[in-house]
Order: sequence, then C-alpha cells, then structure tokens
Amino acid sequence: MVLAIGTFAGIMTDTRFDLALTASIISIGISYGFSLVFALISAFILRAFFESTNITVMIVMSFAMQIVLIFLLFRIERFEKGMLFLQKSSAGIIGCIASGTIFVAIILIGNIYFDERLRWQFLVVGILCAVGLILWWRKRLTKLYQEWMRDRKRQECEAIIAERDEQIQALQKSNEAMASLIHRDNKMLPAMYQTMKALYNEESYDIEISIRSKRAMDRIEEYMEERTGIIMRNQRKNKILPSTGDDAVDGIMRYMLLKATGSEISFDLTVIEDMSDLTETIVPTTKFETLCADLIENAIISASHSAYKKVFITLGIDEGFFELNIQDSGIPFEIDTLMSLGIIKASTYLDKGGSGIGYMSVFEILRECNASLIITECEPSQYGFTKSVKVRFDNRNEYFVHTFRSKQLIAAQSKLDEQAKGPTILSI
Repeated sequence: MVLAIGTFAGIMTDTRFDLALTASIISIGISYGFSLVFALISAFILRAFFESTNITVMIVMSFAMQIVLIFLLFRIERFEKGMLFLQKSSAGIIGCIASGTIFVAIILIGNIYFDERLRWQFLVVGILCAVGLILWWRKRLTKLYQEWMRDRKRQECEAIIAERDEQIQALQKSNEAMASLIHRDNKMLPAMYQTMKALYNEESYDIEISIRSKRAMDRIEEYMEERTGIIMRNQRKNKILPSTGDDAVDGIMRYMLLKATGSEISFDLTVIEDMSDLTETIVPTTKFETLCADLIENAIISASHSAYKKVFITLGIDEGFFELNIQDSGIPFEIDTLMSLGIIKASTYLDKGGSGIGYMSVFEILRECNASLIITECEPSQYGFTKSVKVRFDNRNEYFVHTFRSKQLIAAQSKLDEQAKGPTILSI
C-alpha cells in the first residue's frame, strides 16, 4: 500500500520517487498513529457514556476525528505548506523510522498470540511515535525557517557588500578625478599668481600691462570656475553621506545635498553618534525631519548669498545630550530676526521670498521636546563659517545667542523688555 501510494503521488505531482515515497511513509505513519489515538479515545467514550464496545461505531468515530485533525493541522500556519524540509536528502530518515515503528506496532497489536498487556504496550509505543512525528515535523520546519533566514541575511549582506563595492569604485574614480584636478591646479594657480605678481611689480604701469593683467585675471577666474564646477558635479554624483541611523533622516540629508549642490554650495555631514535612539525615545522621526529640513534649508539659503559657500552638519552628543549642529558661511542674522525668532514670523530673507514660518515650526517642536536652541555667530572671515545653529535635546527649552554683536543684542533686548514689561526671552 505504501509503495503504491508513493508511486501514484510521485507520478501525479511530478516529484522524485524517493521524495514521494518518503513523504507517503511519513504521512501514512502519522495517519495510522493518530488512528490508534482516536480509537483509544472512541473506545473510552463508548465505554464510559454508552457502556458499549461496538467496533463499527468506534471505527466511524475514529475516522471522523482523523478528518477533523487533518483539517485543523493544515490550518496551522507552520504546517500549512507541508514538509518542505524533505527536499533535502536524508532529512526524512527519522520520520520514516517512526512511521515504520507505528506500522510494526499496529501489526503486532492485531496478533492474537500476544496477551492483552503486551498489546497495550504496542499501543503506547504507536501513540508515542505519532506524537513524536508531529514534534519532529515542527522541529524540522523551525530548523528550515532558521536556515532560510540565514540565507536571506547572507544574501542581504552580499547585496550590501556589492553596493558598497560600487560606491567604493565610484569614490575611487572621483578621487582620481579630484587628484588630477588638484595636481593641475597646484602648478597652474601658483604660475598665474607669479604672473600677476610680476605684472604688478613692474615700475611702469600702462595700457599694455593693464590688458595683460586683465587677461591673467580672466584665466585665473576661468580656472576657479572650472574647479568649482567639477567639485560641485562630483558632489552631486559621487558624494556619499554617512548614515544617521534613521532612513527617513538619511533621505532628508540626501535631498539637502542635492539642493545645496544646485546652489553650488559645499555640503558635508558628520555623524558622531547614531540618531536612532534619539528618534525612538526623545523626538519622533517626523519632528526631527522637520527640524533638519527647516534649519538646513535656512543655512543653504544663507550660504547661497555669500562668495564662500559651505554648509556643515554635525550629529552627535555634547555634554551628554543629543545635538544637531548646522554651520554655514552665509550672511549673519539681522538683530530683529534674532529677537523675534519663535514669537512672530521672522526671517532675514523676507525680501527674498522667505516666509519666516520655518522657525515658528522649529520653536514649536523645541517646546514639545524641551530642547534648546543655541545660535553662535562668528566674526566675518573670507573662508570660514559665520554662524552655527545648534539644537540640543537637554530637556531645558532655552534659547541662547553667543555673538560678537552682544552690545547690539543687549540693547535690543532691553528695548524689548521695556516695551513688553515681561520676562526675558533670550539669553545672550
């Protein structure tokens, strides 16, 4: 019977004969094993409630219970796809041994030459093997699932490694291009400088020298514009920002990189501390995205109005608190803007399309998170940052300004306090 069922199943499902036969042996073993269980249960029910031992009724009850078992068994998510682990060779050996034991037990139970006690022993062995088959099935499925997860993890790691390899190759090409550019500029720009120096050191300054000076300056400007263009194209195509630990925040940073590059602004990000803990425990990701987007966009707009254009973002921990620090080389805040941040719509760029809404949203989020805003202004320099806007999640909800224009701010603060006759809103 087992051989016939295995052959039929293999032909109908186009499955290897050994696999179909193994599956048939285990399936029939489970069926016969639980037929012993349900026969015992049926006999107990008939004896206890009806004082009957009718064999026909017992067989019908046992058969009905087996149908219910099969239906319920394959409704369980873990078992609904069958025994996929049997596709591996030797995976079904234990199941076949248990099923064979059940077959032998059933044959011996029907042997009339054995006494009742021995038959009961064979019955117990058959039932234990049936239960063992279900537990074995479950364990093998768990092991198969774990192997699938390991394979999936390995494939994901291989994909990440392949992506990193592509990024490394792109960076290598970028580095080669930048090295070539720097190598050329290291020779050409000093040569241009010496030419200009020689021209201006000449004692007689006439029209010819003016023309030669103008020509040299035009060449220098041409080199500098070409250099800037190459650097910006390289930033747009090849620059890879470090991960912040939050995919949504990473998306904001990449978008801001493209926006900065569109305005020919050098854009850099340093992640000293993973931000995933911050967005999971202190500030929701959507709120932190808004903070980053509004403040970085303000920095980009500010830097776009300067000759030296640079924005630098740092994510890390300072004094034990998470911190977002945005530095730019743009024009400084107006005094009135610093005094009005978070109170009314205030912007240094209202005449250039700014709405002042950004800082209203920023201060609303800062109040919700009890975070502090710290603005630091530096004295203007040709190639340096002019200010930094720092959000520190210190549970204080304060607003500080560190500036070389403290006298102007103190005067404006005093005037505001006299008009409002209220508490100080700004620490300078």
